[in-house]
Amino acid sequence: MRRLFLLLCLLFAMPALGAGLLDNRPSATLGAINNSSDFLPVREAFKLNLISSTPESIKLRFVPTEGYYLYRHRFAFKTEPADIALGTAQLPPGEAKHDEYFGDVEVYHGILDVDIPRPANDSRPFTLVVSYQGCADKGLCYPPETERLSIDGTTVTSTGTPAKAWNWRELALFFLAGLGLTFTPCVLPMLPILSGVVLRGQVGGLRGFSLSLAYVLPMAACFALLGALMGMFGAQLNLQARLQSVWVLVPFALFFGIFALAMFGVFELKLPQAISNRLDRVANRTQGGSLWGAAVLGVVSSLLVSPCVSAPLAGALLYISASGDALGGGLKLFALGLAMGAPLLL
Repeated sequence: MRRLFLLLCLLFAMPALGAGLLDNRPSATLGAINNSSDFLPVREAFKLNLISSTPESIKLRFVPTEGYYLYRHRFAFKTEPADIALGTAQLPPGEAKHDEYFGDVEVYHGILDVDIPRPANDSRPFTLVVSYQGCADKGLCYPPETERLSIDGTTVTSTGTPAKAWNWRELALFFLAGLGLTFTPCVLPMLPILSGVVLRGQVGGLRGFSLSLAYVLPMAACFALLGALMGMFGAQLNLQARLQSVWVLVPFALFFGIFALAMFGVFELKLPQAISNRLDRVANRTQGGSLWGAAVLGVVSSLLVSPCVSAPLAGALLYISASGDALGGGLKLFALGLAMGAPLLL
């Protein structure tokens, strides 16, 4: 009887033991979810920007990150309310690809501009519903994604809030970032430049402030020009992908190695004597205490400061290039440059 009881207990316990063993197995689904941490969120992998909205058409720009692509046949564009009819979206030809899920398809790896004709004589505001789907080259395919853009005749952000391509909050953030960059080691030497070369002993007053402003504004204007150019051409160049290329990384690594050897005294890096003497003559002819001389020194100082703040500046330029907005990019970097010069004005 005791053996029979033990046998029955063992029979009843086996299903529970089996379930416990199955629960302790690595789950294929869980592994796939964990592996997805190696991939970007869908809206970082595929960035959607509203470039322009006119009474005739709407222009959208998709910027897939390097290593990700979008399906041509998975785009869909609808309106809310539905009685506002749109024309057929104009999509360029894509790259031919044989997909294991969809068969022979066309995909987009690079930047994609989409033009959507708007209805004639209908200026009502509406919501544009954009649907798309993409995958990563490494194998992860995202489910279909939907974003909503508010269309009311002005450029809006991708969150659907009516606004310009830039807003005052972003300008304020760039201004605060410029204040932070002011205290980097390469910016501090600008203080003796301003006091010793620009002002030339003039103390305070409206004249001193005017000279300081004439020094700071051209410096900020140089940053603004760089931001405008990046906003205009940066997305087309796809700098984020190009800067990660082997053809860029390897030469820069070699340059850093050469510069390190120079810092250890293996050899000396300096300009040729002819160029150095000419620059000295130009600097000596530049009049301190004049508005024109202060402006020239401001431009030169922007070139000296840029390498020191190259890392945060590169991040800001990549952010601006993805927006495709020249005016917004110029204003943002102008705010950055003004903030870097604000302590000098004070």
